[in-house]
Amino acid sequence: MTDDTAHFNREPGTLNITDRELFERLAWFTYVRWIFGLFCLLVLLVSWYGFGVRFYIQDEPVSVSPAVHVILFLFLYNAIFTFLNPVLRDRRIITHRLIVVIALAQIICDLGAITVLVHYTGGIENTFIILILVPLAIVSELLPQGLAYAAAAAAAALLNGLAWGQQQNWIRHVHAEQGAHALRNAVCLYDDWHYVLTVTVSLTVTIFATVFVATTIAARLRARDEQLQQAFDKLRSTDEAKSFFMRRAEHEMRAPLAAIHSLLDAMLTPDNNLSPEKQEMVSRVRRRTTALMALVKDLREYSQFRTPDRIFEIQRFALDPVVANTINLFRPQAEQKGLTLTASVAPVWMEGNEEMMRELATNLLANAVQYTPTGRSIDVQLQADTKTATLRVADTGIGMTPEARQRIFEEFYRAPEAKQIFQEGTGLGMAIVNRIVQIHHGQIEIHENPGGGTVFHVQLPLRHQTDREGL
Repeated sequence: MTDDTAHFNREPGTLNITDRELFERLAWFTYVRWIFGLFCLLVLLVSWYGFGVRFYIQDEPVSVSPAVHVILFLFLYNAIFTFLNPVLRDRRIITHRLIVVIALAQIICDLGAITVLVHYTGGIENTFIILILVPLAIVSELLPQGLAYAAAAAAAALLNGLAWGQQQNWIRHVHAEQGAHALRNAVCLYDDWHYVLTVTVSLTVTIFATVFVATTIAARLRARDEQLQQAFDKLRSTDEAKSFFMRRAEHEMRAPLAAIHSLLDAMLTPDNNLSPEKQEMVSRVRRRTTALMALVKDLREYSQFRTPDRIFEIQRFALDPVVANTINLFRPQAEQKGLTLTASVAPVWMEGNEEMMRELATNLLANAVQYTPTGRSIDVQLQADTKTATLRVADTGIGMTPEARQRIFEEFYRAPEAKQIFQEGTGLGMAIVNRIVQIHHGQIEIHENPGGGTVFHVQLPLRHQTDREGL
């Protein structure tokens, strides 16, 4: 990605879980085909140059070139499929129908290539004809059951057409023998109709049996995938309803709370001549209102991160000024509280959302300053290697129990230690931090500080990664 601005959706795309899994298997199939082609080429060359296997049509010797050309053709169309998969993924134009079309194209090419390869390496007499089962077994996972059986029928038709075509001399038979003069004593099994019938019937039954077993297993897996998809849709629907509630609550509460806060400020002016008892009462109400306004603010920010159709701006920016400015923002508050705030910020450029990174650093620093007692210290470090930026915020504060460290990123959760110091709190700050890290495909870990307190360790990729869920 260049310095130009880009956009991305943080929620999955149009494909469901089953289709995404099918597309991943389709890509895996192309890797299997590379191995399959290399294996065939290796066997062919070892047989030709190592064991002296030669091919003949009647009495005329035949070069190994036609068989090699078939394998090279296999490499060619597989290279096209290998290139096509990431292009379709990046452009996010994958549909279920397109997956089926690509799978059909692959199986047609494979069956044709294997049939021609078998023809040029011995025909029905070549025991490697059994390799025709490999693509059928794999494609049974990709195609619907009806299309899988249609592919099996096509494979059986090609096999029988080749075998009986050679037996009836409609197709010129390529004979494989070891040694230059072995053809004189060769036994032409392809001409024996009993042998041809036995092989074709056995392989035809094996083809359909293989597809039956593979499709049965695949059908069960797809049924489980459908159940998983339904559960995922329910969870997503619930999550969207919760995000909608947050946005609605924030919208309805923001204006009244702001008005109440302004009225309370007006009541606390010296002109009103309130008694000390009434001033204390109004101040308590004002503190509660301030806490509610902070909750509304966090609800607004968190609901924005959970909105399915929200698009965030991604660009290349310097992360170190963002962190440094945040440190400078909290330094007076830390000094007023008697805290030692140290920092080591290295130059870091990354691709992401600058405003989100500012929010992440602000929440981590605010959390450290708020829960570190007077006289202790906070250390902030920002560094990077060739692929990852690392932000480390270590305090010597109240610390957290192992249970709290496991639950700290849950929405509205506040550690018992935090509640003992501050009763007010939204419990959304760390949930927002975790969501920002997820959107940027990073990782965040919490450790106990050996000197007492807590260490937040955030790792962020320097280059933005396309979400594979967005196929």
